[in-house]
Parts: sequence; structure tokens; C-alpha cells
Amino acid sequence: MNAWIDCLTSVDDPEDELTQRNIPFGSILVFQLDHVKDFAKRCPEIYAALVECSAFVNYRRIELGLEPVLTLSFFT
Repeated sequence: MNAWIDCLTSVDDPEDELTQRNIPFGSILVFQLDHVKDFAKRCPEIYAALVECSAFVNYRRIELGLEPVLTLSFFT
């Protein structure tokens, strides 16, 4: 998860070369999680890690003086 956090922290900075695809600076990357209730029930540790690590990416960016870059969209 540390690598995932590092990559997504700079997903809007192609110069970091941590991701093959980047989003424009100032944009938000949305992860839509379909069937999230089932996912959370079947894989509670993975679900919790995804939520926690996504929040940490945004926290880290705020600490660096940057805008948040991730949002999670839940669809049941």
C-alpha cells in the first residue's frame, strides 16, 4: 500500500513518473466501487485499507500544500 500511496499522491504530476497515466493538475480522480456492501462484507480488511489509504493520500497532499486528488464513489 505504500507504493500505491506514493503513486497516487503524485497522480497529477507526470514529472514524478510514478504512473503511466496522469490526471490534469487540479483534477480529482474518482474510484467508483460497485457492489461496495458486498465487497466490504467479503473483504473487510481490503475495503478498510482502501478507504484509509485513499484518505491518507489526500492528507499527505494537504500537508504538502496541495489540493486533495482522490475521491471514492460507492455504489451498492
